Amino acid sequence: MADQHARTPSAESYESGSGPSSSQASTLPGHTYPSQHTGGRSAYDEYGHDDLDSRQPSFINKKGGDNVGTLARLVEALEDYEGGDGDAYSDISADQSLLSGGHKRRPSSALLDSEFPMPHKPRKGVPFFDEEEEEESYCAAPFNMNAPDVEAPLPSSYGEGGDDNTPLPTKFRRGRKFSLYGCLVTFIYLCAFGFYLFVRCAKTLDLGDYVWYGVIVLVVEVAGATTTLVWCMNIIMDPVHEPLRMDPENPGLTLVARPYHIRVLIPCYNESLEIVGKTAMAALDAMLPASCDRTVYICDDGKDAAKRKWARQMGTDLVYVSGRKRKPGEMNGKSCNLNNCLSQIYPEGVPIPPHELVCIFDADQVANVDFFVKMIPLFDAGDDVGMVLSPQCFHNVNVGADIFNHCNINFWEYAQHGYDAFGFISCTGTNFLTRSAAFEQAGWSPEYTLTEDYALGMELTKRKWYCRYVEEYLAIGEAPEQVRNCFQQRSRWCKGHFQIVLNNEHSPLFQKDLSWFQRLMYCSGVWAYIVGAITTPMFIVIPLVTVWAGVFPIVVSWWAAVALTAFIIAQTLVTSYCRNRKHFKPLWFNSVSNNILWFTFVKGCWRAVGSSFGKSITFKTTLKGSNMLMKNGLGDLWMPCVCFLGLLASLGFGLHKVITQQQGIITTLTLSLVWIVYSIIPQYLLLHYTWVGRGTTLRYACQIGFWVSSLCALCAIILLWLVYPKTYDYSKMLDYSHQFYRSQWVGDLDGHNGIPTWRASPYAFTTEVGPTRLNWGDITGGVMEGGDAGTVKITPTIAWTTSMLAWSMLSFGGGYNKSTDLWAKGKETLQWNTDYLLKTIKDDPVSSALSKKPEFFIVYQVGNQTQEKAVWTRPEDDTGPRPAYYVTTYNGTSDLAGQLSAAFSATAMVFQSTDQAYYERLMNVSTLLYDAGTRRRGSYTRGHIYPCATNLASTSVVQTAVPECLPGDEFFKGAMLATFNSTSWADDLTWAAAWLNVATGDPAYLSDAYRWYNQHYVSTETVSDKQYISDWNQLIYPASLLLANITDDNTFHYSVQLYLRNWLCTSGDTIEYTGLGRAFNRNDPSLAQGMNSAFMALLYAQLIEPSAANIEAGTLVNEGYAKRYKCWAQSQARYILGDVTRSFYVGFGKNPPTHLSDRASSCPGRDVQCSFLNAYYTPNANPNIPTGALVYGAGLNGDYFVDQRSGSNVTWVSHTYNAGLTGVFAGLSQMASGNTGYDQCLQGYGVLSKTISLCKTTS
Repeated sequence: MADQHARTPSAESYESGSGPSSSQASTLPGHTYPSQHTGGRSAYDEYGHDDLDSRQPSFINKKGGDNVGTLARLVEALEDYEGGDGDAYSDISADQSLLSGGHKRRPSSALLDSEFPMPHKPRKGVPFFDEEEEEESYCAAPFNMNAPDVEAPLPSSYGEGGDDNTPLPTKFRRGRKFSLYGCLVTFIYLCAFGFYLFVRCAKTLDLGDYVWYGVIVLVVEVAGATTTLVWCMNIIMDPVHEPLRMDPENPGLTLVARPYHIRVLIPCYNESLEIVGKTAMAALDAMLPASCDRTVYICDDGKDAAKRKWARQMGTDLVYVSGRKRKPGEMNGKSCNLNNCLSQIYPEGVPIPPHELVCIFDADQVANVDFFVKMIPLFDAGDDVGMVLSPQCFHNVNVGADIFNHCNINFWEYAQHGYDAFGFISCTGTNFLTRSAAFEQAGWSPEYTLTEDYALGMELTKRKWYCRYVEEYLAIGEAPEQVRNCFQQRSRWCKGHFQIVLNNEHSPLFQKDLSWFQRLMYCSGVWAYIVGAITTPMFIVIPLVTVWAGVFPIVVSWWAAVALTAFIIAQTLVTSYCRNRKHFKPLWFNSVSNNILWFTFVKGCWRAVGSSFGKSITFKTTLKGSNMLMKNGLGDLWMPCVCFLGLLASLGFGLHKVITQQQGIITTLTLSLVWIVYSIIPQYLLLHYTWVGRGTTLRYACQIGFWVSSLCALCAIILLWLVYPKTYDYSKMLDYSHQFYRSQWVGDLDGHNGIPTWRASPYAFTTEVGPTRLNWGDITGGVMEGGDAGTVKITPTIAWTTSMLAWSMLSFGGGYNKSTDLWAKGKETLQWNTDYLLKTIKDDPVSSALSKKPEFFIVYQVGNQTQEKAVWTRPEDDTGPRPAYYVTTYNGTSDLAGQLSAAFSATAMVFQSTDQAYYERLMNVSTLLYDAGTRRRGSYTRGHIYPCATNLASTSVVQTAVPECLPGDEFFKGAMLATFNSTSWADDLTWAAAWLNVATGDPAYLSDAYRWYNQHYVSTETVSDKQYISDWNQLIYPASLLLANITDDNTFHYSVQLYLRNWLCTSGDTIEYTGLGRAFNRNDPSLAQGMNSAFMALLYAQLIEPSAANIEAGTLVNEGYAKRYKCWAQSQARYILGDVTRSFYVGFGKNPPTHLSDRASSCPGRDVQCSFLNAYYTPNANPNIPTGALVYGAGLNGDYFVDQRSGSNVTWVSHTYNAGLTGVFAGLSQMASGNTGYDQCLQGYGVLSKTISLCKTTS
């Protein structure tokens, strides 16, 4: 942000116009611009008389007497407020604190301690303060070219070329050297910034709908970084100065090559005599090198009789100048005042000799006694040295609470140090000397801008004059204290810089006499103000946008964390470049002032730009002394108050959201809250300064704020590494799921890869046969059901899983093709299932004869669940015969036949291009089964021959139709028809007809699909639709999705959207969300049900992404919802993988389940007999891990999951649980790698936004 430099004010009066160059501005919150130098003292340093020279530049004389101290007489004047009266300071007038010693800071300088400056050389015969007739104007006498001192001999030590035969220089040769540490820091920063810029452009802008926001923030960041790059120029070079020569004939004084005459000009307006008198007396009392002389001029634009009368008593060395006539439209009163005096001293056309110097002191700047003896000798380095500049400090600044950064240590001790090395002139308007001839060539003090010092430096540079910098505080002044006064001062500097740059005649960019480097440096001040006016509010707004709108400006990823960490460290190295640890906190005040003054810069920029179109700019002086004691109103503080209250409210709402939504603390929202705390500190400090106090309490508040800010910065870096979404290899997750399927296969597994070792030969159930009276034959193979069914094989669920797997391969083939063997594994899984399903079907010749159409027996279950529950053993040890339960299509098995037909059709399409024979075989069976299912319509569990299920009354089944118990074909008991009760059949036929249409392209099947779809909605089957379940039993929503893809019919779109809207937005008492974000259905709260819906969300998102699918269906459809569907599906998948809690995916992630209710994996080695005692009830984890299994989950218990196998269903596993999950992994794998754009999904969930935009409805 634009700089807030320490400026020397001049009472309600003139002061230097631009202050330190604003190119030192910080551009990022919390980042200041420190630098380093080899000498000088900071107002923040603690000194003793023995260590005053510890940081003096090389040209300072280390052996000078006590009368040539550096800051010895100003140390106490710069001391902190320690031991003071605390906030009582705010009740003491500035006049008292400066003049009467009412403040606890007791200046030790005699000039500051004196109650009133006494006459220096009173004129004889003129009584002090006598009355005299007032004249219209008081002029300065012109200098005398023929004065004796012009021809005065040089000191004896300077012979022809001096006593060391060194010729007197005529051209200045600047000494400088590279700073090794500064160059290293700059190199590190350049590398870090380059890497950061690459990552930001390539890795962090994938924000979807909010990419425009991310680009804006990136542009602002780059703009801010440019000022840091300019700052780096200041730390790579150190100036090297020649040592001062001490005068052997005048101990304590320095030698000079010429008898310089110093014209000290003190411009003033309405300052009190006490303030101006102290400045004049200090200038008169300061020591001069031998043979030098001075004249002090009080340039009074206020025509103050008291000043005039007092000046007359002070002798010929003090001249009072006043009475000038103001020009119409005068821009800079200070410059006009100075030029009025200079024009009288140096008449136009009269050559000015090189020994004539002009010194400028603002009215409140009291010079140290050794000011001139340390400044004047630097002109001897060359006749082209046009200016010697010294820093500024202030007696009334609470250095422990300098929230306006008046002391501006980063500029005086670091930036000017670098400018000195590069030869860049950055004049600051006071405490400087300039060669009169150079001043005249520059046109004297520029009147065309508010910032005459900034313009003067440029004018001298254009004319090839050089500047020297004395890195030592040699004068002390008074800083503005009232908020309005500070704002006006900084606004004036800002507007003055803009005036020059926007002026075609004076703009640095168009000055041919300046090098391009100099042009850029002189424009850097304006650029810093622009950057400060943009970056500070932007970085205040960013966390607010995150809290209220839920939008973060970058993709937070591993790349982002690495790049940001590197960049922040490099930025800290640059901004913390200093050699005194005591400077860390003062440098922090630069960041504080940036955050306080940004709106001032905005207004200054706006008004300056307006002035280029003819709008006038008013020169507002800086008040001093008792004039400063104005009241601060909301007119001065309304923007800081808005910022403070806005940040405070956002902090409160953000904390409320973190607590109530239970999303954990490691989120971008938390990062933004830390950011808000950082940003609110400067606003609070300003309000404290204004309305609470400026002493002890403010100093303590600043101390706390400094450490809290530092802690926030550290927390932000840590959160960057914790907050970014975990990266998941969904292709690997997909492979794990297929591994789990293989762990559940039974039958002869020889020749199949991926079978776990604990399921190795001898295999389970390798001799199973169908009903013997039907001569069924082999019925081996298939998949164990798992869960409550244990090793039982259930035909409709296997068909459902097969259909879902085939659908995922057909829709998300890209996800399978990311691995060379995943597609092959998928086909192998499908064929294993369909091979078994083909074995469950057998011709029914009797029924076929009656029907005169092909009819079939279908085995719907293998294994007796009653016997299954009685033992707990490994499948391989269960060697007894297992019953097969069957029905005939002649009695009505539309649901079972439809399920099988759909599974065969979907699988056939996967094999169509690689195994035509298998494709035709599956399609043949599919069409025959479909035809049989449509002739005699009904559910296979209603009114058909089957054994009665045991404990029917105690089995929890939704809408179970209790069948009539008839003798079964075998065992009479053990069928799981109550558990796997089919409640509808029209949806199954819709599902089958839709797949047949996809596989064959026959429109007749599509007509059938419409028929069965309508049949479903005019029957009682729709009662189940409101449960919003998609599984082997309820297929209307998957069928609707498939038909929407085929037909693009609004009817089907609406059905799917209704289903997904209820899952994404909750549906009253049916769909709910846990505290950590898992969606669950109260009718089936398993994790699997959520994954089935997530799979459908991905499928539908893929469907509506193309613009052709953006159709209108009621009030719910919107193509933009595709992203929402994908994000929701991914959030549910990430929940299962342990993104916000433990993993529920066996064998993967954080603390996955290990106590699985799964016979095969829970049993110990085969040399140990497996039983309930050592495998089911044991507290030990399963000895074998079925990697890739999805457990049932916490169910209705929200996020509370207990990893136990006995007495609960939470650790059940089943191939049906993985059906939808496998499709989700395939879809996410196809979308992308890593977090698959999940960073985009985290955007847009703020305090004001609902869970998702599509939840809104007009109904």
